[in-house]
Amino acid sequence: MAEPGNTTVTWAERMELLKDSAQQRVLNTPMPTAAMEQLLADGKADALGRFEGSPVRYMDRWWRVDELGWIALDPAASAQLDLHAERYRAATAATAPAGTPPEADDELAEMPPARPEAGAA
Repeated sequence: MAEPGNTTVTWAERMELLKDSAQQRVLNTPMPTAAMEQLLADGKADALGRFEGSPVRYMDRWWRVDELGWIALDPAASAQLDLHAERYRAATAATAPAGTPPEADDELAEMPPARPEAGAA
């Protein structure tokens, strides 16, 4: 960092300013759906759940789908959603069948609901 009274900016400071500027542009611009899908496929973004319209966490923010694409929530809304996401994950973990690996969620979603046999009480 430059010394007080010295207006010289170091390369490290310039790079940090550029990074912050680029990050703000990304966070303030709708992201195309295809770009978010690629981030999810690459494991760089995480969806809250496997349901339509599920919020996605990317770049330390939650994003929501909109007619324009994916929109980043502001820091306060992201912090609030962090609390709800923690509760959601705890609830889904508590209701999942014992020993069910996360990959099995897709299989379970495709299975018809269990029905008791005739005459069972």
